[in-house]
Amino acid sequence: QVILKFDPLKSYNSTRLTHKEIGWFDLYQPCYRIGVKNSAMNKSYPNLEIRLACVEDGIDNTGFRKISAYIKSICQNTKIAYIPTSSVRNILNQLMERVGGDFNDKDIHEVAKFMAEGDIAAFSSMTQSAFNVYKIIAEVRKLNPKSYIIWGGIHAIIEPEDAIKHADAVCTGEGEFAFETFLELFKNGKDYTTAPSFWFNKNNKIIKNRNLPLMTPKQMDELPPLTYEDGETIYQPGKGFIPLNYKSVINYVGLSYGTVWSIGCPLHCTYCGNTKFIQYDKAYRRIRHSSPHTIVDEIKRAIAKQPHLSIVAFYDDSFLSLPYSQLEEFCKLYKAEIKIPLAIYGVIPTYVREDKIALLLDAGLNRIRMGIQSGSENILAFYKRPTKLSRIKEATQILNKFKKYMIAPAYDIIIDNPIETPDDTRATVDLLYEMPRPFTANVYSLRVIPNTGLAKQFEDRGIDVPSITKYYGAGYNRTLANCLVFMLTFWKIPKWLYKILRKKIYPIQMEQPRYTILFILVRYGYHVKRLYDHMRFLDFSFLTGRTGYYLRKFHIISTWQKLFTKRYHLQKQKIKI
Repeated sequence: QVILKFDPLKSYNSTRLTHKEIGWFDLYQPCYRIGVKNSAMNKSYPNLEIRLACVEDGIDNTGFRKISAYIKSICQNTKIAYIPTSSVRNILNQLMERVGGDFNDKDIHEVAKFMAEGDIAAFSSMTQSAFNVYKIIAEVRKLNPKSYIIWGGIHAIIEPEDAIKHADAVCTGEGEFAFETFLELFKNGKDYTTAPSFWFNKNNKIIKNRNLPLMTPKQMDELPPLTYEDGETIYQPGKGFIPLNYKSVINYVGLSYGTVWSIGCPLHCTYCGNTKFIQYDKAYRRIRHSSPHTIVDEIKRAIAKQPHLSIVAFYDDSFLSLPYSQLEEFCKLYKAEIKIPLAIYGVIPTYVREDKIALLLDAGLNRIRMGIQSGSENILAFYKRPTKLSRIKEATQILNKFKKYMIAPAYDIIIDNPIETPDDTRATVDLLYEMPRPFTANVYSLRVIPNTGLAKQFEDRGIDVPSITKYYGAGYNRTLANCLVFMLTFWKIPKWLYKILRKKIYPIQMEQPRYTILFILVRYGYHVKRLYDHMRFLDFSFLTGRTGYYLRKFHIISTWQKLFTKRYHLQKQKIKI
């Protein structure tokens, strides 16, 4: 066996990385390839066809749109499809806690028939949708045993041990350059099991290859624009695969365009899948991003294809940790060239600064989502959230200073944690009671992602907590504490009443009454208040369907926002040079 060293510090250019550079990894090195060298594959694919599918709730997976655009740029004979199991943003689904879905046998067969026509059938999914992917893969193998099956996306990265039981190959890192190397070897009949950032199931032996170094900002600038109405199809039960168009987009994502500018997160929260990314490469904690011009050009391209878009949503994990100078350049471009509101859905309290909020408001910011998770210092420490309660409160006060110009900020709260004490549970409700208003909350019932620190914490304690396969936006416990969490987003009850109710707050593992009717009522009140907050700005990022489309088409939204919503204007002397 010949061993060629792979330099982990070398930044490989996607067009220069070959199977010779990848070589063989030492058997005794962690995360290196293991197994016996295979002979080169004999079959070549001069007219290779690839089928790509995103299987999850909704159709706005930014990572899938990114990788699918790259794969199509290197293999034109690629067909891209969305396989939504439900619409996570549908208000009725949310009210009824009816999110996530299991395809029936007919749907599985129809999807598998489409995927089986490819020489390569590649899937992307979250863990919540993995059970549907299992069944689709099994049906693909029946229909076309020669189709080579690859699984990527969040589930494959976080739990490759599970994904590789079903697929021939699993992508465990950033897939663009790794897939290019794999594809070059595969289509030329060479030993593709040397491709980096992949696990392979070869003759029931698992080959684990080391991940490539993370992309540099320069490489991120050189990627093709994200797939967005570029010939994709969408599967709809009873209709089969139909072309993706504006009707599909507004039915699933409303009038918003979702994207990610920066990648990486400085935190190491035990419940988050990012911990697995950091385990693969500690550099993931550093924020990487393309240039402001690149992200603005991407948004302009999307608006040119879908002129009805009325808001851009950034799903970065830590948007406000970007340097002020980069935010300033971005804001100037965005304000001059985009001219529709933007929302930021990934904010860490530590990085909330008044000057950055003012800068973004001047560019068009109209909504922020910030992670809080708990009002208990003990539980924050359990989650390894480094931000102290004093800093969380300071961040909410900063955001409240700009309440006239924004939709009520949304704060992430995790409930149903079985290790909480009564004091821990009450501390979270206390925090919400004292929170400056208005605000809303994204309330998540605790679910465990496999292979995370949280999974090990509960395993060590012998506590059984539902897996992330059970949707975290449903299945809430009907405790008084949870009723108050929802209620306090729209009604700050009198202090005397709160003191009485507070004594009846207990964590979920303690015996206590269940308040089913009250819970239903306060969740309806929560959604009505949230709807009101958005309608004040005629913002349809919260609602799907055609109502917003027609209001946008006939300029009602733009007229309303111009006449009735207050815009923040940054004073020139406040701009830092």
